[in-house]
Amino acid sequence: MILLGILGIFYPYGGVQDEKNPQLDDGSSPLIPLQQPFVYFGRVYDKIFVNNNGDLTFDVPLYQWIPNYFPANSTKDIIAPLWTDINNRVGGTISYRQVTDGRLLKRASRDINQYYPNLNFSALWVFIATWDKVPYIGMTETSSSFQVVLVSGGSLSFVMMNYGNISSTNQRFQAGYDTINSTNYYSIPVADENNLSNSSNVNVTGRWVFRVDGIFYPYGDVEDVKNPQLDDGSSPLIPLRQPFVYFGRVYDKIFVNNNGDLTFDVPLSQWFPNYFPANSTKDIIAPLWTDINNSRKGTISYRQVTDGPLLNRASRDINKYFPNVKFSATWVFIATWDKVPYFGMTETKRAGKSDCKKGSKQLKPTHRDRHPGEQN
Repeated sequence: MILLGILGIFYPYGGVQDEKNPQLDDGSSPLIPLQQPFVYFGRVYDKIFVNNNGDLTFDVPLYQWIPNYFPANSTKDIIAPLWTDINNRVGGTISYRQVTDGRLLKRASRDINQYYPNLNFSALWVFIATWDKVPYIGMTETSSSFQVVLVSGGSLSFVMMNYGNISSTNQRFQAGYDTINSTNYYSIPVADENNLSNSSNVNVTGRWVFRVDGIFYPYGDVEDVKNPQLDDGSSPLIPLRQPFVYFGRVYDKIFVNNNGDLTFDVPLSQWFPNYFPANSTKDIIAPLWTDINNSRKGTISYRQVTDGPLLNRASRDINKYFPNVKFSATWVFIATWDKVPYFGMTETKRAGKSDCKKGSKQLKPTHRDRHPGEQN
């Protein structure tokens, strides 16, 4: 493991470029507009909050001083370098800055390319939040220093957590990250918070780095409509908010079928898939057409989007894969099969997704096949 001093592991903080949080127990920064959007497991954020108790949130500040253990299955996306009961009213400084040019972008690019050498990454934006010598509540003699660095470039996003001196305490703490409904989460496996300074997942003492953009588009929250929990079932008819052109045919409705496919004219309950070319009478999009049973476990859901950051993300993705098209998305349909088991195999669970964008489609299956001979 590589040993680095505080000046080597921490990104710059504490100068005139930093904005300081209020000295308030269980407080937070004001809303911070991001100078570039940050993709966090499919969701695109343009604002953030640095909360005094050792975490970042995106939609609203978080004053909670007793941390949730991850996975929390909550309604919040959260990044928690050290979520615990901190009181900066009696000591310490909490501050943040954003960087969009200069040497820090080069440093962030070098760091990320060291840990992810096959990405050829170039940082365009860095956000640095630092908790410097902050004590725990009721323990003025304690002092902990830690930092979280958000790095983005193109469609890639990373979170870097740096740890200096961390005092021990018997109060509850959580270090890691979590997402809405805990579709993605990680809890740094240390039993005592002061061990954070001696731990790492990138062979650099006191540093943890995670890629957090994710390949899935958002799913699983209140914006999704859920399919019925029915073996070989389907969604009801879904009117499309914009027509979708599929190889010359224009459709204004769609069905999300439980067995891992989309159809346009009628639902499809067929559990034994046809191999393509099927020479059938149906237009079908099949991220993973197989015998899936969501009657007891797993969730199948869908949503439509016609404005906001997801259209920008879809446009960037399509233009990346088809650079000569100059594509601008005006509608996105997202269907997700989340942790669904195969029929008769309740111990299996896989997640897959089909994203239809006006003008293109993108399929992202991550399943395994089952034995097709099993009967209903």
